[in-house]
Amino acid sequence: MYSKLTRVTAGLAALAFATACTPETSNEMAYQARLMECARENGFTMLAAHRAGFGPGYAENAISSITRNASLGVLYAEVDVAESVDGVLYLMHDWTLDRTTTGTGEIREAEWSYIETLSLVDPDGQTLEEGVPTLDSAISAAREAGVYLNLDLKNVSEETLVAAIERLDAADQVIVIAYSVEDAARLHTLNPNLVLSAPNDPEALDAAGVNLDNVYLWLGVVEPGAAEDQALAEQGLEAAAGLFPLEVGDPALYRTAASTGVEVLSIDDVLTGSSALGGPDVLSAQIQTCRNAAD
Repeated sequence: MYSKLTRVTAGLAALAFATACTPETSNEMAYQARLMECARENGFTMLAAHRAGFGPGYAENAISSITRNASLGVLYAEVDVAESVDGVLYLMHDWTLDRTTTGTGEIREAEWSYIETLSLVDPDGQTLEEGVPTLDSAISAAREAGVYLNLDLKNVSEETLVAAIERLDAADQVIVIAYSVEDAARLHTLNPNLVLSAPNDPEALDAAGVNLDNVYLWLGVVEPGAAEDQALAEQGLEAAAGLFPLEVGDPALYRTAASTGVEVLSIDDVLTGSSALGGPDVLSAQIQTCRNAAD
């Protein structure tokens, strides 16, 4: 088993900040990180459904889309977390309600009493008999289905999101997406045991005080390369890449990307991606292997 990247000494100012602000939690490897480590050590590639995995009859960021992933052997549902003007956290990708719901208006101005009356709309424009889910309900549904949520923040602060995760005792149910080293450091200052998707700059992350045991690195929206993944694996680090802009229904795209050793592929077409990597039975068996190892 590879050890994680050796930590370097942060500057005195960063150390003083971390000492003053870090909560009393141990910097241990979280459950989600152990799952990812198992994937690396066994050569497994897990699938993440971008915007929860949408399609005809399945809306973006919908409970039905989240739960469908379990039947396809898709381990992660990447969902977008927004906050209503009156403080309710819910799932929504766009900055307006117009495209994916029967409503209108900017998410930062909408009250939950209005949002909860809306129906979701699938990519073909079909109105579904399904409403906009709260973060609470999404985490509950994911937990019941055995799927994990990758949380992409919209108009929500890190402090608000971490407080919600801790209130729901959901740290083992989620991964939080950090788009910058600074965002990752802020999240791990709040709770170093959260698992993060963070930029592919491990030295900067380490210097900023990020707990690299609980991080996987985002390579970008790109077909991953075997040499890059191997270099990270030799440091005990895991990686993810996004294929969603590249998908045209060709199974070879997923097989080629998985052959590089990357641990997570974020995709839109969960049906084709699952089939390309062996189907639900194969993927579910790999997931179970890593759950057994992580427990």
